[in-house]
Amino acid sequence: MDKYLSILSRLLERQKADDRPVCTPIPTDRLKEIVDVSLDNYDGSPLEELEKTLKQFLDLNPDVSQLAFHKQLYSGVNMPAVLGEWVATLSNSVMHTFKVGPVSNLMELEVIKQLCLLVGYENGEGLMVSGASQANLVSMMLARHELFPEIKKEGYAGKQLVAFVSDQSHYSMQRAANVMGLGSENLIAVKSDEHGRLCHEALREAIQESREQGKFPFYVGLTAGTTVLGAYDPIEECINIAQENGLWVHIDGAWGAPILFSQIHRSVLNSCDQADSFTWDAHKLLNVPLTAGVILTREKGKLLAATSGGGENYLFHAGTSTPVELGELSIQSARRADCVKVWSAWKAVGLSGFRNKVDHLMQMKEYFVSLFKELDCLEVIAPTPYLNILFQYRPACLMSEERISKLNKQICIELAQVGNAFIDYATFGGRTGIRLVLANSETNESYLDQLCDTIMKVGEKLSQSEEENTFTRPDPLRDPVLGQFEPLLENA
Repeated sequence: MDKYLSILSRLLERQKADDRPVCTPIPTDRLKEIVDVSLDNYDGSPLEELEKTLKQFLDLNPDVSQLAFHKQLYSGVNMPAVLGEWVATLSNSVMHTFKVGPVSNLMELEVIKQLCLLVGYENGEGLMVSGASQANLVSMMLARHELFPEIKKEGYAGKQLVAFVSDQSHYSMQRAANVMGLGSENLIAVKSDEHGRLCHEALREAIQESREQGKFPFYVGLTAGTTVLGAYDPIEECINIAQENGLWVHIDGAWGAPILFSQIHRSVLNSCDQADSFTWDAHKLLNVPLTAGVILTREKGKLLAATSGGGENYLFHAGTSTPVELGELSIQSARRADCVKVWSAWKAVGLSGFRNKVDHLMQMKEYFVSLFKELDCLEVIAPTPYLNILFQYRPACLMSEERISKLNKQICIELAQVGNAFIDYATFGGRTGIRLVLANSETNESYLDQLCDTIMKVGEKLSQSEEENTFTRPDPLRDPVLGQFEPLLENA
């Protein structure tokens, strides 16, 4: 054990090094030359080789803990959660039953209880799942069983069930429809408005049209925090329409649900307590290590009815004194104790810690957007209701929208190549810009000032290079500007 702890200690020290770039973009073919991941040594390899490759794993992987990591809907490190993750891994606990996971089961029940209270589910229940994709899948199973319980035993029997989501919804809805056997044409992408919100009148029309076609509408999936804009669908209006038609309403809050922690900003989710189910992802804004998804339901008993089946002969023994086992509510068999890291994070900072983080980041978002008011070359090109900012660098020289889109994509590539920032680009309303995601609680005004200045300098250089037709993409292994990467490649 001691020798492995020593290796872990050295890797931790390297992970904390100040000189690490936020990312080291190396082409896959070059990466295969640098890192030896072969498993063809019949007798195994010495620990030194294992440590070397694990070090390269950390060095060459994007450093999501840094302020400059903005590419995905998460950033930063939550050390209490990391501690909980280590303990869960050390115990190798599973979540089938209370007997094999006594404390972890209690932790999960407490996490679910607190999340239900935030949403407003007074009689709710829930379960930790592998992520929002599985949570959204389970929500469709819940809806199907609520409206057509016979399908669990008899199958669809010719019924064409139809689900409705926004055209800005997460792609996991398409995957869920596939797994459910609905058929892609029966997942209706309802148009969104200029704010990225589902148009509720279009939803009403789509439901009516499906009924006229002889199909069976059963599910409305709303989004709280879309991936591009962070938009919130109009919950109250959509719930009213769904209830008029007897449909199940689900809210995918994987990214945007933490706004419920804030007393200042939570109103965007008014009436969310009337939805039938709700998705959380603690591994996004709360920075809990991947993965930590949650599915919540407004009423107890729904999960057991929709998902249970099997295992009674050896695992879920009937007649025991324990309550319903969490394993009976899950579509998974083995489920690791992800609740330990979520519980640890919550225990360490409390409700106020999460609230302060959301309020702080919303303030930083407003600050970053305010910088653009004095800068002619930067323009916000979409609404910013949450922690996503979609903007463009627009050079003084006149350019077509197509060339500006190409330039902004190249800015993202250039920032990553030199290790300054890892930012993605996205398209909305026919315009492509830089999508900055703020998720790291350490974000401050000084950093945002510096980031804004860097983006403008890179944009100016690239626009000039394009005009002169001299731009070439830097090589992360040979370009002198990228000398910072050389220590990462030593011993390669």
